[in-house]
Amino acid sequence: MKKLVWGLVGVALAASVVAASAQEVLSANTIGYIKKELPGNNKIICLTIPLFSMTEGSNVFGRTSMAQEAPNGSWVYFWNPVSQTWVGGGKSSKGAWAGAQSNYVIKAGEAFFLKSTNATPTEITIAGEVPALASQTRAIAGASALGTVGNPYPADFKFGESDLAKNAANGSWVYFWNPVSQTWVGGGKSSKGLWAGAQSNYVVKATEGFFLKTSNATSWVWTNAKPYTWP
Repeated sequence: MKKLVWGLVGVALAASVVAASAQEVLSANTIGYIKKELPGNNKIICLTIPLFSMTEGSNVFGRTSMAQEAPNGSWVYFWNPVSQTWVGGGKSSKGAWAGAQSNYVIKAGEAFFLKSTNATPTEITIAGEVPALASQTRAIAGASALGTVGNPYPADFKFGESDLAKNAANGSWVYFWNPVSQTWVGGGKSSKGLWAGAQSNYVVKATEGFFLKTSNATSWVWTNAKPYTWP
């Protein structure tokens, strides 16, 4: 199951609220905007950016709309696949992000954590160009190393039906972030090639990131085909 979360009505700007993902999505021509709620009180959300930068060849975190709209005191955490740890940095009272995080280049299909220290939620916007590439890739570590993943396209998909799930070796595990309980909820792939029911049927929402630990002997590449015919 794949559900697009942007819409186009001629060349006019169209807005819709997608109930399944509780996100407001606007799109005009090839430019998309996805509105997200960043919860307050240090609650974390796991994100990916499924849109291309409109001004440069990559998504540099500090220059994204979400980084600029996140309130002062916010924190972002990027996963280091070598050390297998999160590396975080904050946004100062003057609105400047820590240098390493501000200059961090977010790869297609890469997930990260974002949190706000504000007492109330903040609306942030993921803005950019809707990908027109026929496919995009994400490197998967293998060897039971944890790695972050997200859909590089602005669309929902059912995990168990994806090539990512099918190509992960038996014994692999996937973990989805629960923003309410603030915990990871994981499930594995059996020796018979069956994913745990909850994880197999889990609908990964556009902009949602998650963890994958595959038991493939070596690293491999997830090739994800564009799930729409436009643009």
